[in-house]
Amino acid sequence: MSRSVRMVGAVLIPAFALPVATTSVARAAVPNPPTNNNLPSGLDIASPYVPQSVCDPEAKPGVTAFARLMANHYDEFNYGISRNCNAGLTEHSEGRALDWMLNAYDPHEREVADSVISWLLAPDSQGRPAAMARRFGVMYIIWNRQIWGTYQMDAGWRPYNGVSPHTDHIHFSFSWDGAMQRTSWWTGKPWTSVTRGPGGPTVPVTPPKSYPTLREGASGPDVVLAQKVLGVTADGAFGPATKSALISWQKRNGVKATGVLDSATWNRMILLGEVPARGDDKGGALAPHMKTSVRLGSSGEAVKALQRELKITVDGQFGPATDRAVREFQKAKQLRVDGFVTQNVWKALAGLDYKKNGTKPKPKPTHKHPELHEPKAPAPPKGATVKTTTEFSQVKSQVLAAGARGGAVKALQRVLPGVSVDGVYGSTTTTAVRSFQRTHDLPVTGIVDGDTWDQLERLEYPFLKYRKTVLKPGSTGYAVTLVQRYLGVRADGKFGGPTQDAVKALQGRHGLARTGYVGGVTWQALEREVRARR
Repeated sequence: MSRSVRMVGAVLIPAFALPVATTSVARAAVPNPPTNNNLPSGLDIASPYVPQSVCDPEAKPGVTAFARLMANHYDEFNYGISRNCNAGLTEHSEGRALDWMLNAYDPHEREVADSVISWLLAPDSQGRPAAMARRFGVMYIIWNRQIWGTYQMDAGWRPYNGVSPHTDHIHFSFSWDGAMQRTSWWTGKPWTSVTRGPGGPTVPVTPPKSYPTLREGASGPDVVLAQKVLGVTADGAFGPATKSALISWQKRNGVKATGVLDSATWNRMILLGEVPARGDDKGGALAPHMKTSVRLGSSGEAVKALQRELKITVDGQFGPATDRAVREFQKAKQLRVDGFVTQNVWKALAGLDYKKNGTKPKPKPTHKHPELHEPKAPAPPKGATVKTTTEFSQVKSQVLAAGARGGAVKALQRVLPGVSVDGVYGSTTTTAVRSFQRTHDLPVTGIVDGDTWDQLERLEYPFLKYRKTVLKPGSTGYAVTLVQRYLGVRADGKFGGPTQDAVKALQGRHGLARTGYVGGVTWQALEREVRARR
């Protein structure tokens, strides 16, 4: 909506006064506001008014993070962010505005809204006004026929006479710096400049020292990171599908199947190279060296990591003392006592499964064409099966429109950006569907029919139709070109040595047998990586 509309009939009222509630409701059910122990003493700049200047409706990270924080903390999950660029001047069309669907006439929702606004606009301990709003980069708020903005704080709340009275939702517009998550709530550092467009400098975020323990109901970027490893939709919401996939992953990778993203699970993901290490995570220092062999006379970072793990002097030189410590470790772990630190020894150091001295290797397959038997030769990790269906298979026959409810609606909402997964096909879902249809040259109806379902499935599972196709050295054609394109190999449609090497590397990253042949489970692994790059 335009600034001119927002400013019509402006009448000054006391600063930070909230719209007056008509119903008195006990506040016990509304939790205290969120807390953040990483806030600096300095405060972010109060944003001037920065109107929409580009068409870029993709939800911005700071807006999405704020929406999820509010939704999870207050258990109110109905919100929308993005809007098409033909709806007039609005920050929604830049992905930096949020509509949180709270009803001013519902006593509980009114109490939640007023509590949040009071928290955002209250002065801090140093008397600085609207401290929390500034720490999130909130530029203005519209609620219950009134508007407040950082660019006119002295005026407080003013009457709002726009087309929508905003009695069924709170509108938050964010500065570009708030929208891009540069402000102090997220970074721990006050943002003191103003960016008037989507670009601009960034503030480095203080990296966390370890991964948090996350359970069903959690949300955020660490959930997204894990979902990419698990091969489920990376929507940042830890729901039943994520828990189920996590349990399967834990069973396949020798971690206690708790359904919780605990330290043991994160460490196994680190050591398998699936997620980056963080400072205090066990095994983080070993992960980069898993494929490096060192021995007497070696030097460098891998030797330092080895010495730290063996708790001996760390000098980066593999000398006699290090050799003795390695041999003692090998003897204690029933490894070959030779002083050579191979990948198997690294695994033992990191607490992963390893082969003890005398363990017989698995017999090699005797059939002539192992690619015809994938995944049986050699066997993939337990639980790795070729799936020919997706979560869309059971719902594609349904036509969904505004007013629909249920599991099919949730399946739809999980893959639409900026939509709350509540199973209710409301206005926000309709808008997102229309945007998706327009982007993919489908009839813009806001109704999900077979063509829309098919396009959604193709985007999430681009190689589904190839899962029964086996590729091997000597194969040619478009399927080979696809694999080469996504693995960064020259896309000439001919399956040669470089392509086979790239396939083996892919298989290694996903714990699959490094056959160099592309069969069902390898197609699925490639698909997970493609989704993770988006």
